[in-house]
Amino acid sequence: MHNTLNITILCKVVDNYGDIGFVYRLSRALTALDGDLKLRLVTDNLASFSQLAPAIKPDVPVQRYGEWTVYDWNAYETAYRDFTANPPRVILECFQCGRPGWLERLLFDSGMTDTVHIINIEYLTAEPYADDFHCLQSLTRSARVQKVNFMPGFTEKTGGLILDEPFMHYLSAKSSAVKALAAFVPDIVLHADSAAPAACSGPEEFRVLVFSYERDFTPVVRALSRFQAVRRTIRSSGKGDRLTDDAAGSGFTVHVFAAAGLSLQPFLNAWEREGRPFPVTRLPFLPQTVWDALFCVMSFSFVRGEDSLSRACLAGIPFVWYAYPQNEEYQLVKVQALLDRMKPFFSGEDFEVLNRYWLHYNTTADNGNVSGGGEEDLYELFRMYDTLYSGFEGFAAAVKNNGDLAEHLLLYMQQLKYY
Repeated sequence: MHNTLNITILCKVVDNYGDIGFVYRLSRALTALDGDLKLRLVTDNLASFSQLAPAIKPDVPVQRYGEWTVYDWNAYETAYRDFTANPPRVILECFQCGRPGWLERLLFDSGMTDTVHIINIEYLTAEPYADDFHCLQSLTRSARVQKVNFMPGFTEKTGGLILDEPFMHYLSAKSSAVKALAAFVPDIVLHADSAAPAACSGPEEFRVLVFSYERDFTPVVRALSRFQAVRRTIRSSGKGDRLTDDAAGSGFTVHVFAAAGLSLQPFLNAWEREGRPFPVTRLPFLPQTVWDALFCVMSFSFVRGEDSLSRACLAGIPFVWYAYPQNEEYQLVKVQALLDRMKPFFSGEDFEVLNRYWLHYNTTADNGNVSGGGEEDLYELFRMYDTLYSGFEGFAAAVKNNGDLAEHLLLYMQQLKYY
């Protein structure tokens, strides 16, 4: 038995939906692990939250959402009154978001005597410092307010990634994923719920998710178009191509699912310029659980953002990650760090191409836009798909073996007698 734990989760939305997406996923995972938890979510962007969780009302500053209470970051008087009446014991401060003024006032009020624990959940990174920073204490201006860093990550020395339902269920039950998508993406049909690799949507369709930042997508469209043409004409593997006879056929089709957001129009523009060489489905904005289902039935994905990156790593399906562009190309450090974690799961040839294309895809041109090119390397990734798939599958299995971030959080609280 344990005492009921009251957790306050703080989130400021910087990258549209990645921040609040992580918080929403973490909240659901924590509640699933312990139904007695009392969660209070505080965010500065209820509109973004409502896109992921449609029952959220973006214009209501304090509201109930299931068993949670959700506060607008700027609901000063109401939030201060409620939190004064029921002070927080544990605060999850996500992504260095800081604290709203009303909470800061409450925490450091000289009249408050109870200890408050702040767990700073950092951005996901594969950089080696994550191992060293995990569970490292941090100072505040009061000994009564104790703070520690908690690092999501890709090693057993970090907190790991969130292994939540229904995402994990969809990975193993494609038919359930397709059913979840039916009302939102009717173009998804289940060609075969067979023993074929999960990434192979069917022998005649290669599904590609595009969810990125703005860039020139012309090389991507051209590589996909070439891949489709080759798959339609190959009749044997005797020419040294790594495709197999069974995979070839005149009916083979690349089908792109273009997500709503920053990359949609740039991709469509490139697709139009190249003569619409394959079908494209323009996706509506999807609730988070439906988005999870979509991930699980793709053959290949272009992803951005923390939450979608974590899903891609767990899915075991080949993907390309677009890291958030930073000053002096620091995003390349983060990309290389993740590639280094993935390297042991790929052959030397496969990894060389993967490494080269990922770095190219994330390099910014002088004019501030992400550079084009890389068409040949991307085509090679598609061509070596079967062995590439095995590498991503192995990496995903290793990440899952590190355990669940939500479970690790609760265990950490128990060990420190938070509850």
